[in-house]
Amino acid sequence: MSLNPSLLFAAFACCFSTSGANASVLTFEDLAVPPAGYDVLPTPYGGLTWTGFYFGTDAVYTPASGAIDIFTDYADPQNPDAYVITGKNAIEAAAPFHFEGASFSGYSGVTFELYRNGVLVHTSAALPDAPGATPYAPTFLASGYGGEVDKVVVLGVQGYYSMDDMVYTPPAVPEPSAYALLLAGLAVVSIATRRRT
Repeated sequence: MSLNPSLLFAAFACCFSTSGANASVLTFEDLAVPPAGYDVLPTPYGGLTWTGFYFGTDAVYTPASGAIDIFTDYADPQNPDAYVITGKNAIEAAAPFHFEGASFSGYSGVTFELYRNGVLVHTSAALPDAPGATPYAPTFLASGYGGEVDKVVVLGVQGYYSMDDMVYTPPAVPEPSAYALLLAGLAVVSIATRRRT
């Protein structure tokens, strides 16, 4: 009996395919707003690690949906008028994920930098600054990248924008049945190999 290596590879690939993965939308509405009206965004949240974000009901900018969105502190809390673009706000995961984009409102223009294994793989188009004294309404900024990433840096003026309705496909986790199928296949291969010798 001859084992076809291509057939074994196809069986292995089927066990760990992520074709069932669906995009998720984080609306942040499931977060309990504290009496102060805002708090540090818990991490992990939505299977992701968040750096530099707060959540709460927003009296300044309009959430894309519901009443809760996420936002950042000023780059320099001692000088909130400092209008400086920073990249201190990041979304990360241990396993790669697909990042579609998010909705923003505020005054600051926003751009995404997408990373994979510490290497910049894509920079999104820019959402421009709001013209004049009125913040822009919720606007979706697409990442413009179809590959997997493990880190998204949000570039914008801290304290001058809010983010809501983030669309992404969570990191794929093989189901226990996939592992059971793989082990059963390895057992069959082992038995077949023993019978040949």
